[in-house]
Amino acid sequence: MLRLAIRFLSGSYHATPWGRHVNEGDIEWPPSPWRLCRAFLATGFARLGWATVPPEGRTLIERLAASPPVYHLPPASTGHTRHYMPLYKNVTAKVLDAFAFVGRGEDAVLGITWDVEPTAAERALFEALAARLSYLGRAESWVAAEVTEALPEHLSPCRASECAPGPGYERVALLAPLSAAEYAAFRRERVGGGGAAEQEGPARRGAKAPKKSAASKEAAKLEALYPADLLAALLKSSGDLQRDGWSQPPGSRWLSYWREGDALAKVSTRPTPAARRRAPRQDTALLALSSDTARREVLPRSEDALLCMEVLHAALVRKSDRGDGFGPSPCLTGKDAHHTPLTGHRHAWLLPASLGSEAHFDHVLVHTAMELDERARAALSSVRKIYRKDLCTLVTLVEIGLREDFEQAVPYVRAAKVWTSVLPFVPPRHLKRQGASSLEGQVQAELASRGLPPAERIEVELEGGNYGAASDFWDFWQRRHPGEIRLAGPEAAHEEGSQLPGAQLATRWRHFRSARVLKPEQRPPVAASLGLRLTFAAPVRGPIALGYASHFGLGAMVPAP
Repeated sequence: MLRLAIRFLSGSYHATPWGRHVNEGDIEWPPSPWRLCRAFLATGFARLGWATVPPEGRTLIERLAASPPVYHLPPASTGHTRHYMPLYKNVTAKVLDAFAFVGRGEDAVLGITWDVEPTAAERALFEALAARLSYLGRAESWVAAEVTEALPEHLSPCRASECAPGPGYERVALLAPLSAAEYAAFRRERVGGGGAAEQEGPARRGAKAPKKSAASKEAAKLEALYPADLLAALLKSSGDLQRDGWSQPPGSRWLSYWREGDALAKVSTRPTPAARRRAPRQDTALLALSSDTARREVLPRSEDALLCMEVLHAALVRKSDRGDGFGPSPCLTGKDAHHTPLTGHRHAWLLPASLGSEAHFDHVLVHTAMELDERARAALSSVRKIYRKDLCTLVTLVEIGLREDFEQAVPYVRAAKVWTSVLPFVPPRHLKRQGASSLEGQVQAELASRGLPPAERIEVELEGGNYGAASDFWDFWQRRHPGEIRLAGPEAAHEEGSQLPGAQLATRWRHFRSARVLKPEQRPPVAASLGLRLTFAAPVRGPIALGYASHFGLGAMVPAP
């Protein structure tokens, strides 16, 4: 018995079945026996320095070909990327790269077993080939393989059979090699039988027999068309097969394998070992946004973040409502089953993140102060597209876990003493000069309602990138139109943080959407879009989003650079 354990270093497996185009988005899962045998041969030539296949290599491949393997599948789900491949003369073609996402955890292992008894030399060669196997399928499917004595118990078996092993299974056709004896018989039938038929055919029709030289040429062509043996058939390149007109590789056959019906619809929610040690809860998810066009304008602009988050939120709420009378997930709506609003801002914040582009945002961080329930997790993994007017944006779930798991990639969840706005702060109440409704009062109240400590210093952004103290905000606000603005009091010009004459509130925030579109009745009480800088006495961990429509991204802040 030979057992092989394969781990996918990038967490994904990329391969297209024989006879299918890559843009069909089909995935060969599990990898076909034909692909495995060719991968071993390629590894021998590329990594072991073969000039020809050694005798133990020939017998090993023949043993593997004669015994269809049994697969042991880990939980997996499907995904894809779309990109434009350069061809020639600045011509590009759109390529759909579909893949099976397996993950990179300890148990994310594809197991393969062959019921064979190899010799000592064959086993040693098999272990050497497995150790040097670097990818399987397309080149981005990086793997690490090893021969093992045992496989994880949670894996799902997938066997070749003429009928399903039971209900809930689906058939998948995999290309497999014939045995060496079967291929030899197949070749004799096609080459020897084909030549005799051609010699007998003209006699039956009363025609003259072909010349001996012509018959020899035809026989030579026919022999060249069929590889000499099974190994020669496995070594044929795809280009050679297509040039010779083969619709299926010679020496191959289709086998019916049976996998569970949801084999490619399982999103693994197993946390990393570090996450398991910290806590069993999940409160944060990261979604990736992508475009299916050559230009990137389909990705939402930062100025349109509010509208996009409204549309995404509505899609998540719809997906979480299963029509069973329990309604959508409270994690997403902020209301319980009796439609009573939850307190303490515990439901989901949808925060757009620009991890790859400054003008557009390409990810969305979803964070709740409560644990994400099963309905919310299912909704996050099932939303695939959102539409804004006639523009479609593709949505892919990257990961679900704790907010600390995303600290390296997403600035929103880091800890810092100084935080600055990336989306405008819109006051949740009418502004007053002093008291609880002043700018300082509203910001401190927003922090307290989220369980955050009070800010030691609150500053408002001015034109040119400078900041002024929030205590001077009212003078800027009363005379916020372009023109000369002076601070109140003769001593103000000497205070730390006071601005020179002519300073005014930053105008760049006016270009951002600041009013909800899907619920126009919930408009902001005041038309003010401000940039803030908050300084705390000690580092505070995010995310921090304050003010009107903060659960849809407005008022989002990141640590100051």
